[in-house]
Amino acid sequence: MKYLKFLFLVLVLAGVAALIFFLPRLIRINKISCKSQYGECSSDLTERFSKFQGGSLFDARKQVGEELSGEKTISDFMIQFKLPSNLVVNVLEKKPKYALKAGETYALVDKEGLVIKIEKETPLPYIEAQGVPPNVGEKVSSQINFALELIYNVYASYQVREGRLENQSLVVELHQGPKVIFPLEGEKEVLLGALRVILDRLNEDDKDSRIGKEITEVDLRFQNPVLK
Repeated sequence: MKYLKFLFLVLVLAGVAALIFFLPRLIRINKISCKSQYGECSSDLTERFSKFQGGSLFDARKQVGEELSGEKTISDFMIQFKLPSNLVVNVLEKKPKYALKAGETYALVDKEGLVIKIEKETPLPYIEAQGVPPNVGEKVSSQINFALELIYNVYASYQVREGRLENQSLVVELHQGPKVIFPLEGEKEVLLGALRVILDRLNEDDKDSRIGKEITEVDLRFQNPVLK
């Protein structure tokens, strides 16, 4: 009797194992849908997934996973099977922090300097540069990334969300204030702190202040800021 119970248990476990192994290879996937935290996935990603439709659950899950693992603009993903024959993909896209404008397009860039996507418009703070921006999945240079961090902080403090690269510098026109010229390297906190002190002095009502209202340019590229 004990032998029969043991044999029955072995057969059940073997059957379950066989089911787990073979079932994903027998189920056919007819539809693969993809969503991110922003809505539907890009048409490019959806089109790539469509190539895996018609294959087995095992193959489709593996191929989608490999495709997403190599996608630099995605930080995480989850793949779920839904009856009768659907594969649902949820992705977590990296979030852009600022943008690089070139011509009529904006390259949206994350905090690591990685280009996430290319758009025709954006509400993000941005800098304008000449030439062709990096492709999606590529990184901007360290100097451009430094300039993007500066314009992000300028926007947070002074509500100016645009600047331009000019003569190896970042130029920002403040609202009802001076033109500010930043270097493309150095200590970001020191530069922003120096600008804050200078602007506070510019806005003083003290008639004896050595900094007058006629100042139209603040150049922070030197150890001692130059006012003109």
